[in-house]
Amino acid sequence: MMRVLIVMFSSFLIVGGTSRVSTTCTAEACLTLHLEKEHFEKASKNCIDNGGKLVTMRNDDELQSVKSAVLAAAAEGEKERVFSSKLWIGLSLQKRRCTDSTEELHGFRWTSEPEDSQYSYWKKKPLRTCTEKRCVSISLADDLRWTDGSCRDRAFYMCKFLSKGMCRPIVLEEQSEIKYNLPFLSEPLTLDERLVMIPHGTWAEVQCVGSEMPIISFCSNQDGPFDWTNSERFCAPEKRSCELKNGGCEQLCSVTAGGGVRCECREGYHLMDDKVSCAAKDNCENLPCEFKCLPTATGYSCACAEGFRLSGDNISCVDINECSEEICGDHWCQNTPGSYRCDCHPGFKLVAGKCEDVDECTELKCEQGCLNSEGSFSCYCHAGYILLADDRGICIDVNECILGKPCEDICTNTFGSFECSCREHFTLANNGISCVPNPTERAQITPALKESIITSLTQLPDGFGVTTVNPASLNKTNTKTDSIKSRTFLGSSWILVCVLGSAVPLIVLIVIASAFVIYRWKRSRRNTLKNATADNYCWVSSGLDSEQKKSNRSNYRLNNGQMRA
Repeated sequence: MMRVLIVMFSSFLIVGGTSRVSTTCTAEACLTLHLEKEHFEKASKNCIDNGGKLVTMRNDDELQSVKSAVLAAAAEGEKERVFSSKLWIGLSLQKRRCTDSTEELHGFRWTSEPEDSQYSYWKKKPLRTCTEKRCVSISLADDLRWTDGSCRDRAFYMCKFLSKGMCRPIVLEEQSEIKYNLPFLSEPLTLDERLVMIPHGTWAEVQCVGSEMPIISFCSNQDGPFDWTNSERFCAPEKRSCELKNGGCEQLCSVTAGGGVRCECREGYHLMDDKVSCAAKDNCENLPCEFKCLPTATGYSCACAEGFRLSGDNISCVDINECSEEICGDHWCQNTPGSYRCDCHPGFKLVAGKCEDVDECTELKCEQGCLNSEGSFSCYCHAGYILLADDRGICIDVNECILGKPCEDICTNTFGSFECSCREHFTLANNGISCVPNPTERAQITPALKESIITSLTQLPDGFGVTTVNPASLNKTNTKTDSIKSRTFLGSSWILVCVLGSAVPLIVLIVIASAFVIYRWKRSRRNTLKNATADNYCWVSSGLDSEQKKSNRSNYRLNNGQMRA
């Protein structure tokens, strides 16, 4: 049960001539809402300079206090501005600190407290970052839920001032004046109609009617309760009346026989030590409840610790079985007295009572690449590597030169890849794989002849030219490429040299063979015509010698014999 007294006092004030401020106090602290937009650092500095810090929202009580202060400001004629504007609170993520999804605050920290609670009220998860400072703001439009943003943005802000104690306002005659100088405000408060509690450290200027000098009084600890100093010197205390602000009493005011006033309380309440305040009677004095007793105006009520509930007698407490509500989801749940415990599956860890996935990739379990998944992870390797099958996440190089022979000529394995190269007289093509003849080298033909294609020909008649052709010597280089050399550089293409070097000898042979065939055909035809002409003429002596004649006769007989045949 929240026992925080939330009291709004003072309308908007002009502080320092520029800032519009609304002030609200609880029993432990005061809040000031500043309706001027500042960067986060500037807003924080302004609060510190006045003795406070940016407001915190570490639990539901503080949330309700902030909400009451903002709503009170909205009711003072600033509804439009307050409702739609952002408001800095003292929660931020420092630069070079990463967000942490395993925490309720996601790595953010309160600027005013040494210890951080795990209470959160996020509208959405904050931006994941490790390099940028992020600051949190709230807005009535979002029901004061937290939103992170750049600290360089401008927004309204609220300061929180802790107080050791509170004093009640001073009761004066109607005509008297009083000014309260709060320690965190530069201008005094003069509108005291709504003042219900005044923080410790405030000093008051009491100006009584007919008095030239004001009475100065301080709110301080007076041997127990907080009260004002010099209270006996306030204006005409003997004329204190129940008609004037109920005599300063919280509940009932009665007139004494001497004409003074006495404060009393309604049934169920008793008068506090300050003789003006009332508190409910302690009906829990006899400890009627098993765990906790809460006094009420008419009696008391019992309450149980977290994880327990009241039984049918409204006095004793019984354990709540949280596991029946599947509070651990798909994980194992074990009920304990007043609580429970989740036992998470492998790949999950317990965070704030819930099982959350473990990002194994942040633990560098993979040598190269890591892919996180729900409750597990998997390793992968970059191109050119393969994963060992031993579940250690180690990648080894793939020897592409052995597996696929990707190069046309020479292949050199490298870490994660390979390189192609070519032998002498060839260069690597644009595709990085094939080899083409080097266009910068001149083709040469080796002068030495390895073999003669035609060694001799039958003697031809005078005037008929004979050409002897020898093939060019071919130099073999390796199994992948041949180097062809020629005396004449035939263009810039080695391919043309290769083709012509192979075709020219063949063409020459064909020409010579054709010429020889034509020659034999013409000679045979000439002999045929000569024989036909000789049959119509008489032969005379040719002047040959006897040996030649004998030879001619023999040839003649032979020819005649052939003809007869």
